[in-house]
Formats: sequence, C-alpha cells, structure tokens
Amino acid sequence: MDAETALGASCANLFRPDRVSGEPVWITDPTVPNGMRINPAAFIATGNQGNLGRNAITGFGMSQLDLALRRNFVLAERRSIEFRVEAFNALNRVNFADPVRFLASPLFGESPSMLNLMLGSGSPGRGLSPALQIGGARTVQLGLQFRF
Repeated sequence: MDAETALGASCANLFRPDRVSGEPVWITDPTVPNGMRINPAAFIATGNQGNLGRNAITGFGMSQLDLALRRNFVLAERRSIEFRVEAFNALNRVNFADPVRFLASPLFGESPSMLNLMLGSGSPGRGLSPALQIGGARTVQLGLQFRF
C-alpha cells in the first residue's frame, strides 16, 4: 500500500501541505473569477501533515444589501392596505464561493461557482433555493395586504 491510497481510497488530499515562506498566498489573475487565485507555489504537498494551519486561509468573504419599503394606506377606521417592496441583494453584488483547495486539481485556487450555489441546494419547497441564498441574483418581491 502506497501513501496515495489506503484501502482503495485516494488519500492525496488528506493531509494539509507545507506553507512556503516568502511566497504570497493570493496572486492576481484577471482570467479567474474575482481576479484573485491561491498561489500554487506557496504550498508543497509532502504526503505527511504539513505546517499549514487548519482554516488558515480565508475565502473571498460575502456581502449583500437587502432593502425593504412599506407604505400603509388607511381606508377607514379599521381598514387599511399595506404595500411592500423587498429587494434582496439590491446592488446585485457578485459573491464567489471558496476556491478549490486540492493541490492536485487543475482548478486549485480558483473559485468554481457562486456562493449561493455552495451554501445549499434544493427546491424552493425545502427552503434551500439557491436563488434565495446570500450571493444570489437580485430578487424583488412585492406584497399587498388588506387589513380589516
């Protein structure tokens, strides 16, 4: 049995690599999403547990601006109509998923998808619709409520 397999399963990505001092972790690359990628020259896979700490490299982060406006129209003493407009990711900011972390992957250091796809998937009935996760496309919702 070699260091690459154990019981028929690949162990190539089991251990954390060694961090090469003096090499930047992030490098500029205009051909990848967000214009930044993890520098493969900053790491060496040794086949043993390396000196790179767990969760030592952060991803791209996330931010989103949600807005809501509401207006109440009084019709009579106990009757009114409420109109609402809610915008999720109102600025339509792009949020990228964490980069691929496996040194052997040709996509190492690149973000392969959007954050809303990484956080969960499912159908709207299960509550994990990617359209409604943080980082999804701008979504606008209108509401009208009659109170009596």
